[in-house]
Amino acid sequence: MKKLLLMIFCTVLTLGAFAQVTTVKGVVTSADDGEPLPGVTVVVKGTTNGTVTNFDGIYELKAESDAVLVYSFVGMKTQEFPVNGQSEINVVLESAAFDVDEVVVVGYGVQKKSLVTGAISKVGGDDLKKSSDMRVTQALQGKTAGVVISGNSGQPGDQVSVRIRGIGTNGDAEPLYIIDGLPMSSAGTDFLSSSDVESIEVLKDAASCAIYGARGANGVILITTKSGKTNEKFTVSYDGYYGVQNPWKKVNLLDAQEYVMLTNEASLNGNGSLFFSNEDIAGFSANTDWQDEMFNYDAPKQNHSLSFNGGTETTAYSSSLNYFNQEGIVAKGKSQYERFTYRLNTISEFGFFKMGTNLNLVRVISKGIDTNSHFGNGLAQAINMPPIIPVKNEDGSWATPEQFGIGLQEITNPVALLDQINSETTTSKFIGGLTGEIDFGKILDDLKGLTFKSSISGEYASVDWRGYTPHYYLDAMHFTVDDEVGKSHSLYTRWNFENVLTYDKSIDEHHFTVMAGTTAFKDKYEGLSGSKKSVIFDDFEHAYIDNATDPESANVGGGYGEHTVSSIFGRINYDLKDRYMFAATIRRDGSSRFGSENKYGYFPSASAGWVISREDFMSGMADKIDMLKIRASWGQNGSENIGDFGYTSIIGNQNIYYFGDSKTQYNGTQPTRIANPSLKWETSEQTNIGIDFATLESSLRVSLDYYKKTTKDWLVTAPVPMLVGNSAPIINGGEVANSGFEAEVSYKKQIGKVFVNASINGAYNKNEVLDIQNAEQRLQGGDGGFGQSGVLYAGVGTPMGIFWGVETNGIFQTEEEIAAYTNADGGLIQPNAKPGDIIFIDANGDGSITDDDRVDLGSPYPDFTGGINLDLEYAGFDFSMFIYAALGQEVYDATRRYDMNGTNYRGDWLNRWTGPGTSNEYPRVTFVDDNQNMKTVSDFFVHDASFVRLRNVTLGYTLPKQVTDYIKIQRVRFYVTAENLLTFTPYKGYDPEIGGGVFSNGIDHGIYPQARTILGGVNITF
Repeated sequence: MKKLLLMIFCTVLTLGAFAQVTTVKGVVTSADDGEPLPGVTVVVKGTTNGTVTNFDGIYELKAESDAVLVYSFVGMKTQEFPVNGQSEINVVLESAAFDVDEVVVVGYGVQKKSLVTGAISKVGGDDLKKSSDMRVTQALQGKTAGVVISGNSGQPGDQVSVRIRGIGTNGDAEPLYIIDGLPMSSAGTDFLSSSDVESIEVLKDAASCAIYGARGANGVILITTKSGKTNEKFTVSYDGYYGVQNPWKKVNLLDAQEYVMLTNEASLNGNGSLFFSNEDIAGFSANTDWQDEMFNYDAPKQNHSLSFNGGTETTAYSSSLNYFNQEGIVAKGKSQYERFTYRLNTISEFGFFKMGTNLNLVRVISKGIDTNSHFGNGLAQAINMPPIIPVKNEDGSWATPEQFGIGLQEITNPVALLDQINSETTTSKFIGGLTGEIDFGKILDDLKGLTFKSSISGEYASVDWRGYTPHYYLDAMHFTVDDEVGKSHSLYTRWNFENVLTYDKSIDEHHFTVMAGTTAFKDKYEGLSGSKKSVIFDDFEHAYIDNATDPESANVGGGYGEHTVSSIFGRINYDLKDRYMFAATIRRDGSSRFGSENKYGYFPSASAGWVISREDFMSGMADKIDMLKIRASWGQNGSENIGDFGYTSIIGNQNIYYFGDSKTQYNGTQPTRIANPSLKWETSEQTNIGIDFATLESSLRVSLDYYKKTTKDWLVTAPVPMLVGNSAPIINGGEVANSGFEAEVSYKKQIGKVFVNASINGAYNKNEVLDIQNAEQRLQGGDGGFGQSGVLYAGVGTPMGIFWGVETNGIFQTEEEIAAYTNADGGLIQPNAKPGDIIFIDANGDGSITDDDRVDLGSPYPDFTGGINLDLEYAGFDFSMFIYAALGQEVYDATRRYDMNGTNYRGDWLNRWTGPGTSNEYPRVTFVDDNQNMKTVSDFFVHDASFVRLRNVTLGYTLPKQVTDYIKIQRVRFYVTAENLLTFTPYKGYDPEIGGGVFSNGIDHGIYPQARTILGGVNITF
């Protein structure tokens, strides 16, 4: 009897224990990559009691000890776990296929991708790590539709040009970069290592960018660096590679014999004598390949990154040390980039309060040469140098064209010219931030969903340049009378202070997220420079101003600039049953760059979405269509990229006046231009319609977008009469439209033992200028060859920044053809032409060839861009391949100096005209160009620069787990990578990819090419 009573008593106690209410918490992660899953719904089965995991995948809720918790997430398999009295349940969710409906970062928050109503593309950190590019933005190339990324050059450390959905301005068209909440310029992203980046989100439509108001007109790129995870054991990882770089091609140039032949022919065709006599030719012994002399073959490239990650129950941390070093493939020892970085991110949670910190310490040492200059020290020199000139004379001195009787003005021995360059730039940066967040729901249940986040971030960058020019004499154009040392110091500071209040609330099947915030931003620049001659040492090591002795040559300069922005903004997101979505945004910005009449601007947006696949009438298609969503958006953004103080008249002090009988000199001051207090932002208005589709258990996904964007109120220089006496003011006047289609298709699935992850994307853009408010109704810029100006053009009805020149129609073969090419009055249209000269088309019919005959010759921007990505994994082996294509763009070839007699020719000039029927493409060679064959801006210089490039191919192997367990290492992977392995293009220059500004893009003056790289690396996690 006693035993029976004891059994009943224990049973009652046990039942009571199961009925107790307990607090359950844990972390929900993805089985695919082990990453935390924000936005997972955790519900007590059979009740409405539930919660949602935060950004770190953490959840917490109260449940009875005998309850069952249901974990669900769009695109993932729903799982159930009994509480069984546990206080901590960590869950790993598997995807329904292998593509998680991920969370994406949006302005001032995160959102489930399935509920996003704007046009946002995401690139994960794993994709970025496959690239060895110094700039993480370069690794975006071909990864997202509608984003055109072009390298400005292949020199280590150089920037790239990023254009999102076409060109919408005549000024700075670069997007806004937000790195862990801090607004940055493109140049400011150089401190980032790809291995430290968690994800990059590209906000493309106005609805996504409107939350950034006056700075979002050119798109926004959000970069989030890695942070640790709570309850994660301490790990140490090493990622490193070493490789060599080489030019992927050389330009076809004439050798010594061919050069002498064409040069003599050109002299004779110009009614001159032989340029090189037989005696001269007999004395030539050199056949110099100047490209080989300039190139730095097998230039090393290396990267080493050591990261530390982990977390306790309340604190997570992620830290890394990184070293990157890259020599350039041109000018050994003169083109190099070296970077040291340290990063620390921490997140700590103390009940209702969460605090985050991030810290970046950076030091960069760089050297460089001219990368695309007609007159500089880059490859343009090698292209034009005669091959008959040796690098050095027999006595060891530098050889120059002048010594061989060839006066080439700016062109001289490029190796000797590089030897005189001594310069170095050292940049030291501190970038960091502090974030505090209060979760009011942990203070009072009635305030659940209400959070307040305050953050301050900033940058301090010190840039020091030091240069030394020794005393030297190469020829009459390249010499110094005295040596000179120069030094400059620039200080850049910026800070950004933000406060954001967010309220997230669900009422039955209605879900709201309301956000409001303020931002204060300021950046400032200060500069100081000096120079002095007669240095007592003749080497770069001792080249400091205090070692220079000539007081008369001392020179100093300096500058200052500042920029501030003050903003308030708000956004509301609503969704019903995860089926109907709506979002609206408004931002008010005030900028110091605009006058008193338009200091503030307002930027609204609205977007909506409908997940059709979740409707009851689609239930019959549930086994075929996993997700079908349509979305639409409209919004306005601004651009303030005009430089500081553009609305006012800055006082200049460079005017010199003389007074009195003694003519005493005084420096005077005067306004530099007319003020315009009504100046305001450029405004971009965009409409976007998109479709998202998923099938085959979400393994196949498709996104399609159509957009139309109109940018108005360009910032242009006003037309004013000269009698005003001051420079014209900056005014608003101009409008351009961009429209296009974007498509992204991805497939991710396990097929047997092979894991397949493939994607393809493509984009088409059409650009048209609608209005320009200046006297000429046009904008022009960009220089081609010597004497060729206004190569790039924008006019009403044309695309922005097209090549603008005269069309050609072959080559005059005979005198009769010249005589037959007449105007309405019977006069010769090209009276100075001779057989073998280019036929120019009289486009306006006025009977002569002038600048008025210029027409659209093509665009430096591609009509279509796209990328193909393929990843395969099998039995420890992994293979990845990335192909990038840019089709429909042109390049203006301005590499040869046609204004000089004696420069080298491309090999194609062997196909020149030498008599009737010999050529209808290349004219005769001549020193006397009466027909202006080479001085007229024409389509002779415009070439198709479409290309398809195998951007990256990688083969890796991960050691089996039994091996790594034996050596007590978590993971070891070895890999080899080839970058820019193959490029298919009809363009015969160094590189078809030539970035730049609106009025410099696509002009080839001898571009520093991108390198072909072969490297090997290892990833180790301890």
